[in-house]
Order: sequence, then structure tokens, then C-alpha cells
Amino acid sequence: INEYMIKAKDDQIHRFSLLFGLDESALRHMMGLKLNNSNINEFGRFDELIKTVDKTKAKSFFEKKEGITLILPKVNIRTDKILREFILSGGFEVELT
Repeated sequence: INEYMIKAKDDQIHRFSLLFGLDESALRHMMGLKLNNSNINEFGRFDELIKTVDKTKAKSFFEKKEGITLILPKVNIRTDKILREFILSGGFEVELT
């Protein structure tokens, strides 16, 4: 059961990384740190991770999900929010579209 849970969490992180085109190893590292809202960006680690996001992939994801065209600043805000939620919650399923 534990192996299944670990595999499921690994798959979840991998799919999220692919969906947003971000650095998977950096995401895994941050998730292993058990961060909270006040220390998520210590040493600029969250800023460095968000720089690795593929803006085109993120824009495509949010536009398909919401059914509207978004300008880049709105994509950046949504990306920041979902990435923080993903890290702080320990991950969640995000469907590949």
C-alpha cells in the first residue's frame, strides 16, 4: 500500500511538472521540505522554481480550463497561485488536457 501511495504521489508530481513545463527535480525538492506559506520563498527558492515554468504551456492550460483567452500577467498570477497550492497541500490531481 505504501509503495502504491508513493508511486501515485510521484506520478502526480510528474504530471504537474509536464503540464506546466517546470523543473521537476526542483519541485520535488521543495515538496520534500514541508514548506508553509511563510517560508515557501526562503532563499528565493519559489521564485527560482516559478522561473522554470513554460509560460506557453501554462497559458494553454488555463485557457482550456477556463474557456477564455488570458493575457500573460493573468497567466502569471494563476500559475503562482496553483503552484503555491500544489506545494503547500502536498500535491493534487490536475488533469492533462
